[in-house]
Amino acid sequence: MITLKTLKWSNCFSYGENNEIDLSSTRLTQILGSNGVGKSSIPLILEEVLFNKNSKGIKKADIPNRELNAGYSIYLSFSKGEDEYEIDLQRKSSLKVKFLKNGEDIGSHTATNTYKTIQEVIGVDFKTFSQVVYQNTNASLNFLTATDANRKKFLIDLLGLEKYVNLFEIFKEASREVEQEFSNLEGRISTIEKWLENNRLTDTTPRELVNIPKISEEDEDEASSLMAEIKNISSTNRQISQNNQYKKLLREINITEIRAIDANQIISYDEYQSEVGAIAGSIGLSQKIIKKMESLENVCPTCEQPVSEDFKEKHISEEKEKIKIEQDKQIDIQKKIEEIQENNKRFRLKSEKQKEWEDLYRSVDSNLPSELVDEEKLQLRLSEVRARLEDQKSEIRRLQKENESRSAHNARIQVVTEQTTEFEEQLAEVSERHADISKKRGNLEILKKAFSTNGLIAYKIENLVKELEELTSEYLAELSDGRFTLNFAVNNDKLNVEITDNGNVIDILALSSGELARVNTATLLAIRRLMSSLSSSRINVLFLDEVMTVLDEVGKERLVEVLLEEELNTYLVNHGWSHPLLEKVEVLKDSNISRLVA
Repeated sequence: MITLKTLKWSNCFSYGENNEIDLSSTRLTQILGSNGVGKSSIPLILEEVLFNKNSKGIKKADIPNRELNAGYSIYLSFSKGEDEYEIDLQRKSSLKVKFLKNGEDIGSHTATNTYKTIQEVIGVDFKTFSQVVYQNTNASLNFLTATDANRKKFLIDLLGLEKYVNLFEIFKEASREVEQEFSNLEGRISTIEKWLENNRLTDTTPRELVNIPKISEEDEDEASSLMAEIKNISSTNRQISQNNQYKKLLREINITEIRAIDANQIISYDEYQSEVGAIAGSIGLSQKIIKKMESLENVCPTCEQPVSEDFKEKHISEEKEKIKIEQDKQIDIQKKIEEIQENNKRFRLKSEKQKEWEDLYRSVDSNLPSELVDEEKLQLRLSEVRARLEDQKSEIRRLQKENESRSAHNARIQVVTEQTTEFEEQLAEVSERHADISKKRGNLEILKKAFSTNGLIAYKIENLVKELEELTSEYLAELSDGRFTLNFAVNNDKLNVEITDNGNVIDILALSSGELARVNTATLLAIRRLMSSLSSSRINVLFLDEVMTVLDEVGKERLVEVLLEEELNTYLVNHGWSHPLLEKVEVLKDSNISRLVA
């Protein structure tokens, strides 16, 4: 039994500082106040401190009182068996939560892990807690309006049957793993058997490899040489043509005649040239004297003495004689110069022709043939050589292929023999494992069915539902004068619900708000009573928010009478009705700050 005790909070929703309510003091307490003062916030505060969330989905940023803007805090104490627990939640810039057991902190470093520990102690998940602890007219008990499958899941969570579900999931996961291994083993067995069948050897005799000859080096060299010749044929023929031209020019030069030319060196005639110059000067001087004498009159221009004709003739004759002598000398010297020049000319001719002959002789390549290379003949020879080489290569390829075939045959014999032995050993091992897994697979299938929602869970729910049906009908009889009854029917993995009104089956959605409140409250009380008899995690608190509003006076009185008989600390949240004999906690709001008044 979990007994919620003291709930304290500050600055949550519309509330201010230091609010406190004792959740275990009285059997039935009224929480009164006008609309909007914060009555319905109390169960939300309880959800926040226990689960770090609330059933209305209000965000953390909207929980602090906006008027105060100082963060918020919540404290709750509760007991479970002989142990006392405390939760202290502080939220400002971040969330800090402490969880104490008998005064010792058993929380974690993170709020998330601390709340996991709290939920493990409470033993009820948030969805179940919010449905069995808090009910209002706007959110009816989801158990009745949920789908048949979800209604059954709700009972599984509520009645503590999760262990069966967990076992089912364990067996399901184990079955999945076993099924996968079983499938893998079957695949391996099939693969091995197929391999053994497809690779059964019919010929186990090894085949000897044949010798492979080599390509003829002579033919390869000849082919390379011919290809080089063909590639360079234009250049080669140009060289041959040029060489033939050199030979022709060489033959046109008669080197014997050239060598017989009588001129062995260049002779200088500079001295003779000087003499010719001197003679020319002497002749010129005599000619000037003659001219001068011829131009003289009968008086000497220098001494003014008379000059006779004989005197002039004499001197002119002497000068003419000198000129004749010098001219004869000049002719003799000129002949010598011409002889020297002719010698030099013959020597230069001899030297030039000898050099020309020597250059041509050196240019002639005696290794080159005189005839031009015939490309067609080369191509024909190359084709013949290539044909011989291709025949040799073809034979080598044939022999290589034969050796490859023989090697593959020999390798296959060796590999298949080794693999056959290995696969036969594997087949024996896998077959043995397959037999074990097959047995385990069958056992897990039985366990899966036993712990599925159609197995033990369905059996337990079917038995417990009868009790729930009886308890619900008992409460409905008190709340509706026996007008309504509720029946459950377990069908496979679904839980169907039927509502009867004076013996007529009706849809739950056809009920009025007052009728639905009676059915919801009766079912909720029956579930709470069933939890008390089955679960160690039953909780002492129940909030009924505005449920009284939709009931008539008789219904209200009967509900109060029923609740006073329950072992619950029930809180009736109302704004327009109150019972004069019940404990009251009033919620007031002043300047947008709510507070409790006992």
